[in-house]
Amino acid sequence: MDRRKIDIYLSTFLIVISTIILTNNNLVDGGAESNLGSMFLPRFVACLIIVFSLSIAVQSLMKLTKNVTLIENEIINTQGLSGVFIYIIILTAYWFSMLHMGFLISTPFIMIAVAILLGGRQWVPIITMSVITSLIIFYGSKIFLRVYLPTWTL
Repeated sequence: MDRRKIDIYLSTFLIVISTIILTNNNLVDGGAESNLGSMFLPRFVACLIIVFSLSIAVQSLMKLTKNVTLIENEIINTQGLSGVFIYIIILTAYWFSMLHMGFLISTPFIMIAVAILLGGRQWVPIITMSVITSLIIFYGSKIFLRVYLPTWTL
């Protein structure tokens, strides 16, 4: 299966959904109000999704139009579902570990596990990004959005 075509289809779908989030004012009902407004976070995330989706789609589209030969990591092996089952196990472990270890402890470990599942082998950047991303999300949601993520209960 050609990953480039999947990238284009998925990016198009994400851009359409993000555009709906950006333009639909009826999504405000029931949102958590903060200093920045109840639709700030969804619209900010929608903008990021559009930017990242466009960058992925443009790269894949350029390679498709130039008929660049596929390299090994651009072919998706559809034989077997072991990766999907491992990802479901990781997601389930995250769900249960979040209850007891909290967001700040469990999230970096799960991010590292997913990076390993996806083939990451550069440990220093993986660990650094896992910890920094978890800290930014935890304190960003606490300070800006007043959303308190689970904390350590043991």
